[in-house]
Order: sequence, then C-alpha cells, then structure tokens
Amino acid sequence: MEIFELSQVSRRVLNCLHLSRIRVQTVQVASFPAVICIRETECPLDENFMIHFVQTPKPVVDQMTVNNVRINVCEKNARLKVIHCNSNQFGYGLVHVLTHFDKIFYRIDFAFGFELNTLNSMRGLLCHSIFRKCDYVQFRGENETLSNEDCEYLLEKTQPTTGITIFCKLSPDFDYKKILHFSRLRVPNLGKMPLEDLKALDSEIANLGNHQFTETDINLFLHHWIKGNNRKLRRLKLDGFKEAPDWDILLKDIVYMEWNPKERGKNYKSKYTEEVETIDCEDGKDIKNKYGQLATVVYHSEFLDFLIWNDRFPE
Repeated sequence: MEIFELSQVSRRVLNCLHLSRIRVQTVQVASFPAVICIRETECPLDENFMIHFVQTPKPVVDQMTVNNVRINVCEKNARLKVIHCNSNQFGYGLVHVLTHFDKIFYRIDFAFGFELNTLNSMRGLLCHSIFRKCDYVQFRGENETLSNEDCEYLLEKTQPTTGITIFCKLSPDFDYKKILHFSRLRVPNLGKMPLEDLKALDSEIANLGNHQFTETDINLFLHHWIKGNNRKLRRLKLDGFKEAPDWDILLKDIVYMEWNPKERGKNYKSKYTEEVETIDCEDGKDIKNKYGQLATVVYHSEFLDFLIWNDRFPE
C-alpha cells in the first residue's frame, strides 16, 4: 500500500519505482465482489494490499491518481491495507489501476476471476491489452453455464499463460479441446468429456470432478500413457469416486507393483500454484511407461489420483 501511495507523488517517483524492479507474486482481480489485490513474492499467502469496490455507496473522502486519472476513495484502512471505492468506479477504474500497477512492478502476473453474469458489462473493458498479460483465469457462476462462444471470447481476450479454473457448468456441446493445453487445469463440473479428449490432455496438473469416466475408461487412459503419451502430465486427479474403484477392471492387462520403499517415497508432493500438497501413496499401485517413467495410481476418499514421479524421493 505504501508503494502504491508513493507512486502517486509524481511521475518522477513513478519512474524511479519502475526502475527499482519491485516484484510481487500476483495481482488478482475479481469481477464480483469487485476487488483488486496484490500478493507479495516474499509472503504469497498474505494479501498485501487490496482495493475493494463496495456495493453500498459511501461518501467520497479522498481521491487517488492512477494512470493520470482520478478515482474517488470512500475509505482507507492503513492497518488492513485496504482502500474502499464505490462499485460504480470499478469499470472506470479497473483498467487504469492495472495499467498503473504494470508501471510500478517488475514482471507482474495477473490472475482474473470472472462471474459469467458480469461478462456483458465487461466486454468493453476486456478489449484493453492489459488483460492479455493474464497468467491465470477463473470462470465462476453457481447458476451459470459456460458456452463455447463465451469461453472462446474470454480466452481470446485474456490469453492465460499458465492455467484455468472453471467453477460453472459447461454447455452440453462444450468443446473441451479449447482447454486441454493449459499447464494447470481445474474443472469441478466436467460433465461428459469424451475419453479421446482425456487422452489428448496436455496439462501438467489436471483436477477434474463430476465426470463420467468409468474404470474401463481410466484403464484405457493408463494404457495410452504407458505407450508414451501425455508426456507433460504430472498429476491427474479425478474427483467423484464415492467408493473404491474395481482394481481388476482399472488395471486390466497392466503390469503393476505394490509400494516398494526402495523404488520411491511414501508421499508425493504436488504444487498447483502456490501451496504444496502432500499425497499419501503407501497404498498406491505403481506402473511404468515405455520410457521407464514411474507413476502411481492411488485412491483416497472420493477421488482417484494418477501421479507421475519426477523426484521419487521428495523431501
């Protein structure tokens, strides 16, 4: 917050800050509730600074200057590092705030969260080039359905480089091929994704839920991987298994081994974005592909994990 306020002193100070190559973890933007927050590289789990566009109008007490534009401020909380503005300033101020941040910070990453019911009101904003610096994008909408048209439009305007999360439903004719290339892919409501699309998965980490895949489908996918395909894949998590799978079907015609402590460690470490998750693989079944790459299939409560070991003995 101090750096942001210092950047408003003069153009000379702004230029000095830019030359200082200050790094932050991510600038996160959500369309509803309308917020912009910065996370520091040094402490990525703490929200360092937030601009919150409140729904209930409040009296204006100050102004901030960003990108040569003045935005009304209705409250500042220095202790919590939050600036409150009225929501009617969000559309007007968002591009200017993001452009201003882009001038201050070095190698900045943007993460955008879109509520689908706000998409029509944001179409004009999304034409700005600042949105094409997107690292990660999230689509939301508890009662909304993501169409092919809206998905293609949002991906074209944001061009995320790392990953995508889809928290809404997908249209019955959804084209999954649009999202298979992202390094990080999370779709809790996958729907009827064809097995051939799963085989074409080019992600490193994919978390897929509410799917239609059976043990036979997964068996065919494992055979596909054993032949040397899906070379980028490090983890495939399939939610939605209420009971343990039928291993005889899932591992049909596959040579597998029980856990051998001399072959690999007990726990697998997975890093989706920032936090590292530890997965217990003691009860997993180990297989290898044609290149000798080791992988484990393990079942936990309601989900099945397929884990590929780059480091067989992580710390």
